[in-house]
Amino acid sequence: MKPKPDQLPVETDFLDPRSRDLDERHALKIFLGKTPEQAEEMFRQSFLSYYEDLDSMRTPAFRFYVQPAIKYLLSDAASGDSDAVSTFCFVLESRLKNDPEGIGPIRAVVIGAIKQIMGNFTRYDCDPETYGDVFARYLVLANRLNA
Repeated sequence: MKPKPDQLPVETDFLDPRSRDLDERHALKIFLGKTPEQAEEMFRQSFLSYYEDLDSMRTPAFRFYVQPAIKYLLSDAASGDSDAVSTFCFVLESRLKNDPEGIGPIRAVVIGAIKQIMGNFTRYDCDPETYGDVFARYLVLANRLNA
C-alpha cells in the first residue's frame, strides 16, 4: 500500500508484517505516527540517531520520511552538520543499490535536494580528511538519478 502524500504511513508501509528484521522494527517504533514536522525536528535534533531508520524502512515509509530529512538538510539549521550531509549521501547510495525503483516517484525531489546540497556544499563543513569526498559521491548519485 502506498500512503497518500498527506497521509501518515501505516505499519505495513514500514515493514512486512512477517519480518523479524530488528532494524525495520526499530524504524517502525521510532517513526510510526510521526508527522513530517515531527520527523524534521527529530532529524534537526540528531540526524545521526535516525538516518539508519530511513535506510531500514520499506519504500512507502522511506518516500514519506526522506522528505523531512531533506527539508532539514536544506534548512539553515543544517549548516555545519557534516555528519548529516555525509550520512544522507550514504542513505541515498544504499537505497539506489538495494531499491533503485523505490526512489522513482520522488526522484525529482531527491535530485533537486542533491543539486541544492552540492550548490552550497561548503556550508556543511564536510572535511574530506574525515568523510572522504562526499561531494564527488553526491555527483555520482546525481548522475545516476539523471540517467
